[in-house]
Amino acid sequence: MTELNEKSLVACGLSLEQAKIYLSLLENGMAPAKRISLKTGIGRPFTYKILERLIELELVEKRENIGKVTFFAPRHPKQLKELADRRKVELEQSSLGLRTAFGLLVSQFNALQDKPNIRFYEGEEGIKEVYGDILKTGTDIMIITSPIHEGRQEVLHLIKEQVKKQAEQNIKTRAITPHHEGKIAALPVEEDEKHLITRKIVPTEKLNIPVQIIVYGDKVAITNFKESLITVLVESKYIAETFRIMFEYMWERS
Repeated sequence: MTELNEKSLVACGLSLEQAKIYLSLLENGMAPAKRISLKTGIGRPFTYKILERLIELELVEKRENIGKVTFFAPRHPKQLKELADRRKVELEQSSLGLRTAFGLLVSQFNALQDKPNIRFYEGEEGIKEVYGDILKTGTDIMIITSPIHEGRQEVLHLIKEQVKKQAEQNIKTRAITPHHEGKIAALPVEEDEKHLITRKIVPTEKLNIPVQIIVYGDKVAITNFKESLITVLVESKYIAETFRIMFEYMWERS
């Protein structure tokens, strides 16, 4: 039993284990499953399954009239040629079926590209996920900030670290920030230039939003800082484009 013969049988459509067992029977003659298992190194339960499959493929026949033990014998190798011919026909039919369905599959795939991918996160993990993705994407960002309320000190720490990392990667930020007297700020405005931030501050009464919005790449991240810390990340070229247009409109009028 040679490796070349095994490869030849696998090329005809057999699995490697099926090839091993069939070649073992050709080399050693009729044998019970126990002996076949020992010769091939294939576990006995699996050997039985493979033998049953080889019987279905008409490559092996079962001999049950020899004592109390069932023996298995190889059938003529011409069956391999018939198997290869059947596989060739099946492959041609599969190829024809694929050509018929290809247009529909492509249409479905293209439709999927326009379908937004939406993910929900709770707690700090959501913010970390978005911040890590911003660094990975590496594009400049637009942000409409929301005031950080008491009890969110851990969020302030994350924001400070993120702003520094973005500056290190030369990621520029344009921010629209409502003026909130007495509210907590992650970083003083005086440090904006160092962190590559260009900011416009607008009166609170004009833009008092309870969530923060970040637009980057083809994604929009919306985080609720006011109540439960929940982040929604939407991945959609057209939704991101819409938010960019809205941001530019607000930016020009701020």
